[in-house]
Amino acid sequence: MLKETFQRIAVVGLGLIGGSLVKSLRRAVPDCKLAGVDFHEVLVQAQDDLDAAFLPENLAEALHDADLVFLATPVGVILRLLPEVAKTVRPGTIVTDVGSTKSWIVEQAAQYFNGERCFIGGHPMAGGEKGGWENAEAHLFENAAYVLTPAPNPPAHSLESLANLLQALGARIIILDPEEHDRLVAEVSHLPQLLAIALTNFIARHGEEEHEPRLQLAAGGFRDMTRIAASSFSIWQDILNSNRANIRQSLQEFIAVLQQLARDLNNDNLEAGFRRANQLRQLIAPP
Repeated sequence: MLKETFQRIAVVGLGLIGGSLVKSLRRAVPDCKLAGVDFHEVLVQAQDDLDAAFLPENLAEALHDADLVFLATPVGVILRLLPEVAKTVRPGTIVTDVGSTKSWIVEQAAQYFNGERCFIGGHPMAGGEKGGWENAEAHLFENAAYVLTPAPNPPAHSLESLANLLQALGARIIILDPEEHDRLVAEVSHLPQLLAIALTNFIARHGEEEHEPRLQLAAGGFRDMTRIAASSFSIWQDILNSNRANIRQSLQEFIAVLQQLARDLNNDNLEAGFRRANQLRQLIAPP
């Protein structure tokens, strides 16, 4: 059992990630008081896992005595909330987020948070194509990488306390610079999302009469590669906007890889590429 450091934790936004945080925290630190902030219909679903529930207009009340706050909303909402949250939380409170991009968030947080109110950027590399509280899982973070992007020289005890809590949820902690994080996730998270969209739309390019027989033949490979094409644009819009330059660079480099693949196909020279891909694929940590 984790030696409890946090007595009251508030989670703002109870979708897939925020809801999974609540369920995971309830399991790992059952005596900790959990407060949730979301709209009424979500709070009704989450009420059995929360000690206190607040509507967005009552955010200040939800946060005033929390010693840890998770901002689990879309990136654009996180950016809008940071000034209000910084004014609301008491000294000693740690504020973190789960945004999929970090540079904008950490840069803005630096304007509002000081040593008494600590902000540590965060990004759990976990999730799914279906959002909402109804898809939240208590074990979502087990064996998942969880990136922390603290400001320079954060209070050591704050970073350690947050990392220990996340490790109690089963996560593997990785400390990264915000810019490095955004460059890397552009390649391993944001680019794959766009590739899944492109592959799905490639099959649909001739209209329903043409794509229907193709979909009838689609087997595991196509389903696996396009699973995340079912993700909502409303979730991805802020992510893509806030990491546009890195994603554009990744797309351009990937186009070059496709062009080389076409040349290798034409020259009957694909075996080496298959071999390299196979070796790298074996190194990916299991889910």
